[in-house]
Amino acid sequence: MLCYVFVLSCVVYILLQFYRTILISKLTKSSDNRIAKNNTTLLDNRIAKNNTTLSDNKIAKNNTTYYYNHSSSYNKINLEPINSLYYHHATTDRNSSYPFISGDTFRAFSDYIYDETRKDNLRSVKYGEIIFVKTDMLRRFFTSRFISIREPFVLITHNSDDSAPGRYIRYLSNPKVLHWYTSNLNQKNLQKISPIPIGLANIRWMHGTLDKTAFALKNHRKPWSQRTTFLYVNFAVDTNIDQRTKALSQALTIQNVQIMKERITLESYLEQIGNSKFVLSPPGGGIDCHRTWEALLMGAVPIFLTSGLDSLFTKTRSIIIDDWSKLSYNFLSSFNSSLDDDYVPDVLYADYWRQTFFKHRKKVN
Repeated sequence: MLCYVFVLSCVVYILLQFYRTILISKLTKSSDNRIAKNNTTLLDNRIAKNNTTLSDNKIAKNNTTYYYNHSSSYNKINLEPINSLYYHHATTDRNSSYPFISGDTFRAFSDYIYDETRKDNLRSVKYGEIIFVKTDMLRRFFTSRFISIREPFVLITHNSDDSAPGRYIRYLSNPKVLHWYTSNLNQKNLQKISPIPIGLANIRWMHGTLDKTAFALKNHRKPWSQRTTFLYVNFAVDTNIDQRTKALSQALTIQNVQIMKERITLESYLEQIGNSKFVLSPPGGGIDCHRTWEALLMGAVPIFLTSGLDSLFTKTRSIIIDDWSKLSYNFLSSFNSSLDDDYVPDVLYADYWRQTFFKHRKKVN
């Protein structure tokens, strides 16, 4: 009897998660990624038209329907069937933010996990499989678990404000590390390591509610010409007093700036970003900030300091500066937002990163 109840509960849970993702799919806008010619020196996001165009967020192939919840600027033909993707992301020990990216989305793509809640046995790792490590647990991973791994693997580090590679840079030359993907990458021009976004907040946190994010994307993302707030500022200074004080002081010199001094709901926050042209996003506890990715999702232009993450933004509308003193009304006014109002960068979506991670599974002779 207990076994029957357990099985029934599992089935109900999976169906609920399936329904949740279907709902999100209906709410989320699909972009055709039409790119207008860009003439500004502030914007480095010219994109060539790719070979796949999807309509109504689905494509039929070999009698199997594949669903996508996002833009179509890269080839999406070779993806898993919808049931497999939904099942995988809905039945992990932590629900991911699929179809969007978050630390737990990257975690759900991994074959093995080493973090505060799971410490998988890594002796059976196969070539090209993915190991997810919580960044602040790298010391324990490399000193106690790395030696047990026999086959070359892909390393993902995330879910922490800590930077990488730091003192562990020497492991990049180890043949067992095929490639290392990390949030808060703190160095540029390194081989075998690439930045990944901090993305949205994990859905287990109050500010990571997936249905509210999808609703805001559908209903509160205004066309660029209709946005009434020029510069939006909403952050706590105490998480990085030096950088955030400098950024705030410079923002105060700009006209038509909206500075939030009190905490607001996630719904109000996303609605305000959807009505803003520029969003100030200085570093907080780590180099990257959820605000940067929330701004991109809602069609605003985030402004942040140059770092090892810069390569993530080559196909987004963003402003990267090396000093807050360069921020001015004239500087921002010269920004040419020539992208389609419906454009959402592929780097915000899970399927783009799935293809990126899984390309390492094939051995190179």
